[in-house]
Amino acid sequence: MAFILFWSIVMYYFFKVYVVSVGVVTDISMHPTLPEGAYYMVNRYIYRFAHPERGDIVVFRRDRYTSEEYVKRVIALPGETFAIQGGEVYVNGRRLDEPYAAGRSHPDSAPQPIGKDAYVVLGDNRLVSEDSREFGAVPFTNIMGKIKPDEFFPFR
Repeated sequence: MAFILFWSIVMYYFFKVYVVSVGVVTDISMHPTLPEGAYYMVNRYIYRFAHPERGDIVVFRRDRYTSEEYVKRVIALPGETFAIQGGEVYVNGRRLDEPYAAGRSHPDSAPQPIGKDAYVVLGDNRLVSEDSREFGAVPFTNIMGKIKPDEFFPFR
């Protein structure tokens, strides 16, 4: 019995850390895509084989020393330039079409180059989101996984 219990705990920990985990939305920064209180499933292994793409919803930590996880959408990729002008987001000088965004982006910013292995992430609810506009681009090493909101979750 102890053998089975031990290996069950080991397998649970392995799957939670490296394969898939479940989280709960605790704020409204991704509303209406992910409403507050919704559950989501995080694919934690996908970025071991690929890099995030524009439009992916990712789970990340702002830095390696915090345990707080954030959920935001990837807007700009490594090597691109990112700017906000007149409430609109521009990537490489072209306005980004964002049908998922609620509210206009602020404040205006000059074009900023994105570093190697870093990503600009913004919440869909631009008026209340704490994101790359405040803490800068997120290093790839801090991105923990990807969410696909319409697959299996969110449940309320």
